[in-house]
Amino acid sequence: MFKILHTIPFSCLRSPFRYSTTSFSSSSSPKITATPSTRFIVDYLIDSLGFHEDEAVAVSSKVPHLKSTANSDLVVNLFKDYGLDDVQIRNIVSAAPRTLTLRPSKTLEPKLRVFRELGLPGADLVKLVKRNTYIFRKGLHTQLIPTVDYLRKLLGCDEKVVQMINRSRWVLLPSKTLSRISANISLLQKYGLCEEKILKFLVTNPQYMKQAPDFFESKLQYVEGKLGISRDSSNFIHGLAAALYRSESDIENNVQIFRSFGWSNLEIATLFKAQPYCLSKSEAYISDKLNFFMKELKYTPCYLMGRTSFWTLSLEKRIKPRNEVLKILKEKEKQNKLFIQKLINSCQIEVWSSLQVAGVGL
Repeated sequence: MFKILHTIPFSCLRSPFRYSTTSFSSSSSPKITATPSTRFIVDYLIDSLGFHEDEAVAVSSKVPHLKSTANSDLVVNLFKDYGLDDVQIRNIVSAAPRTLTLRPSKTLEPKLRVFRELGLPGADLVKLVKRNTYIFRKGLHTQLIPTVDYLRKLLGCDEKVVQMINRSRWVLLPSKTLSRISANISLLQKYGLCEEKILKFLVTNPQYMKQAPDFFESKLQYVEGKLGISRDSSNFIHGLAAALYRSESDIENNVQIFRSFGWSNLEIATLFKAQPYCLSKSEAYISDKLNFFMKELKYTPCYLMGRTSFWTLSLEKRIKPRNEVLKILKEKEKQNKLFIQKLINSCQIEVWSSLQVAGVGL
């Protein structure tokens, strides 16, 4: 599968979209009033898509050259033909007002068809447009189709392509970034990772795969050499994710916190190998956990380094509430033991009394 990385014509994928999503709301945008020339657009947006006045005015200010609503009607109807409801269409128009000016059949429909064939539902399409407000104005054959085809060949199924699109600006990648992904995949192969693990890492951590290959390789070396996580270990890929997320100085600061609580280097290394995501946590997170586990609950490093789930569960939302429940259960157990003991003692007295009345043992 990965041989296609060396055959995809990256040159056909040009520059990325460098535009941020614009949000129109009365709370975040300056007060704008409709001009006589845009009043009809404002009324159209309110009546046809349910915009509020301020939102409609903000959108109309982005398309002042619009002279009629005839084309806008065709755009809106096209979105509806593709299964989008009024709320979803309103969100798209709010994020990308100039969509209303596109030629429905020649410009917009072919791109909607690409996304529908890919299996991208209306809700995901809205998210995609919000992240990439110029997406419908980019080349169909120079960017969208080549990139989608690249990802299809790389991942093997449309479902994973959709996952990646939802996690990153994948349909907007320039050839330089795609070349980096190709080189980093080759590095992971060099370290012996199987195709399944590489693809899973690519889908779940797309931002990491866009790093410069030299930097990416330095992190691979750091995980194996400095952290001591073998490339044959199932946790190697998780250690890589953590190392890419945090700088080496941040990780060293975490190590120092463990040492301040009496952990030896061997105990720290054992924990990191078993639970690499400890590396990606903040200093405050590590300190809070160690304070609770070691000072309040009196756990030892030897005990904690074997409880890997302790380091991924939320202290406030999971661990402390569960500890309170455990306290209640222990108290109930203690009370039940006292109750049972009293019951036994009572029964013994009754039995002894009965035996005396019956003259047994006298």
